[in-house]
Amino acid sequence: MRYALASLLLVTLGCSRGTGPAASGGGAVPEAPSPVTPRSEIPSQTQLPTTTGAAAPSLTVDSPARDALLPEGAPAPSFVGVTHTGVTVMANGGPRERVLVVYFYPRDETPGCTAEACAFRDAFAGYADAGADLVGVSTDSAEAHRQFASHHRLPFGLIADPEARLARAFGLAVEPGGFTPRTTFVIGRSGRVARVFPGVQVTGHSAEVLAAVRAAH
Repeated sequence: MRYALASLLLVTLGCSRGTGPAASGGGAVPEAPSPVTPRSEIPSQTQLPTTTGAAAPSLTVDSPARDALLPEGAPAPSFVGVTHTGVTVMANGGPRERVLVVYFYPRDETPGCTAEACAFRDAFAGYADAGADLVGVSTDSAEAHRQFASHHRLPFGLIADPEARLARAFGLAVEPGGFTPRTTFVIGRSGRVARVFPGVQVTGHSAEVLAAVRAAH
């Protein structure tokens, strides 16, 4: 009887002490996990995290969204973007030293986007010889761009446009799921759009863009 009473007393004392933050009532309540920021939510230039290696990616778009596709002959939208490698790409609708090719695509590592990127990669020397810079843009995160570019050894930069602000400045309608339609713009040395390629078919596209680059002024 004494042994049973002593055991009951020890159990009672042990439960009342507890180890959680709230020993009274129903015991400790586990803390809610800290929220995780999705990789696609790239901070603005004023909130860039410290990174190792390439500069932290950012994008500033000063031109408003358009209701229709930017036409040939129009000034290029004003933007400053940093690629996954830390290279700054900018346009403001004014004169440029080099032609700029901006190609929008839906998603990294999908079959069509991979084929398109590799075709631009294989023709990259021709673009350089023609005095053109080439940059790809999608709503993927900068980290996804880094992995995609590394996987396929892309020699050109990719800009993260997670909110599709740059896409909308060019007049692209964002598709369900956050995809931007496959569209390429050639911005000439005048700072105006020399060619627009909407609804791109991947096969042969790089060759026709290169021809447009050589004809641009």
